[in-house]
Amino acid sequence: MRQVFPSTRITTDTRSLPGIAFRMRPAPEKCVLCRQNTVRTERPERRNAKFRIFVPPDPTAPAPETMEKIKNVVFDLGGVLVDLDLNRCIAAFRTLGMDAEMIGRLEHGDITFHEACEEMRRLSGTPDVPDERIAWAYGEFLVTIPVAKLRQIEALRRRGIRTYVLSNNNPASMEFVRRMFTADGHDMEYYFDAVYLSYRMHELKPSEAIFRKMIAASGLEPAETLFIDDGSRNVDTAQALGFSIYMPAPQEDFGHLLESVGRS
Repeated sequence: MRQVFPSTRITTDTRSLPGIAFRMRPAPEKCVLCRQNTVRTERPERRNAKFRIFVPPDPTAPAPETMEKIKNVVFDLGGVLVDLDLNRCIAAFRTLGMDAEMIGRLEHGDITFHEACEEMRRLSGTPDVPDERIAWAYGEFLVTIPVAKLRQIEALRRRGIRTYVLSNNNPASMEFVRRMFTADGHDMEYYFDAVYLSYRMHELKPSEAIFRKMIAASGLEPAETLFIDDGSRNVDTAQALGFSIYMPAPQEDFGHLLESVGRS
């Protein structure tokens, strides 16, 4: 099958740690496309980054699509919609005498949450820590979902844009996430056409398999879809499959980008 190159790449400078990406310097507020597949930029000293656009290196790739052609938006959860605090999570596990082990197998859906807790108790030598306290420690990673972002998603849907979630996640954390989505009076399902979670799909980003399963289940066309994720490897995979991509900074308000989706 011929590989489809995405028409745009929208990203920011980051340095990754496990499970979270951090921006080290602001991306340009303005950008000018250049002929040699590079960008010439102006870099004002401002907290909120805008975006930079990379011309696809394949000279046979189609001309850059504009945001007006986007019909679908796929969101990651942690670091995109949900603000995160890794240090708070680490501190919570330390109060239990534990490390955040088993997260990979748990998010892949290989084991249940109780089985993960059993293994964590064994590894840390803390047999008396209940599942509920371990769930609390995982939940300390999750801070809040700004109501402004919920309303931005709602505005997309009013304009006929289809919205989705694709997230590496686990059952314990999702309990907290679902409660956060009620901050503006609606449940999580109100905001999305479908929610695709790694532990249910038995696949993890950045593998192509989880993207292909989402594409098959939803029927969306990558060329008409914007994928928003804070992980560089995740957006690289999405780009290789034909998605337009955006990688926000932690706690960034990217409403300026969502406002342009589907508009001429």
